[in-house]
Amino acid sequence: MSRSPSLTVDLHMHTTISDGRLAPSELVDLIAATGLDYFSIADHDTLGMYLQHGEMLERFGRRAISGVEVSTFAQGRELHILGYGVPIGPATLDGVLTDRKSVRRERAVQIVTKLQEQGVRISMDDVVRQTGGGMIGRPHIARALVESGAARDISDAFERHIGSSCAAFVPSSTLTPAEAIAAINACGGVSVLAHPTRNAAEELLDSLVDAGLRGIEVWSTSHLPHDAARLRTKARERNLVMTAGTDFHGPTEANPRPGTSVDAEDLQGFLDLVLR
Repeated sequence: MSRSPSLTVDLHMHTTISDGRLAPSELVDLIAATGLDYFSIADHDTLGMYLQHGEMLERFGRRAISGVEVSTFAQGRELHILGYGVPIGPATLDGVLTDRKSVRRERAVQIVTKLQEQGVRISMDDVVRQTGGGMIGRPHIARALVESGAARDISDAFERHIGSSCAAFVPSSTLTPAEAIAAINACGGVSVLAHPTRNAAEELLDSLVDAGLRGIEVWSTSHLPHDAARLRTKARERNLVMTAGTDFHGPTEANPRPGTSVDAEDLQGFLDLVLR
């Protein structure tokens, strides 16, 4: 039995508008050089890429799919819901994305304060230097911890200092997954659970499906091959569309470029929804 043709896609990337390391123009240039069949820039809690720099994406036509990654919190854990194919406008997802920049800054202040109380030598100035003027995210705090010598690398910073099980953790949102899913679906978007293996988000899959979730990120750099195989089965059992993304924040030794190869057949359901 022959396999379907493969597509090279990345439906989960970030710019400096949230916590990525590449400016919008730099990421767009890299996307063009990589030659992705389909892609989405899904910055955290903002559509700023599309509102401020939408003209950069016009040359890609339907290959560029609008996206956003919405931060939510439920049952003591942070979950991220991706929204694809959402209409672009200042009122899109109004109430869900409202003033997220100030909320994330306040969260960062709380995290830094907790770290200082634990004896970690770090300041908000250290964190802000990592942002490039964009929205503050935990990766910026992690980079500041590495720069200060308080952590060996980004993974170590999350594992020992700012991960969800650490004393300095502060959730980025009081928004529930159900609220984010409802808002994305209501504006015509496609709601997708991001990196389900993180924070045991997969455990809540059935309740998210009951809330209207339409898809699941099956292929991710967060997933081992057996994770992807299990999630692919769950997607088919629950009639969810499948997506793929690297959660690209910038070039690394392991992932110098965005993009992952996936059977076209597995992505067809998602493409049918967002390109209709």
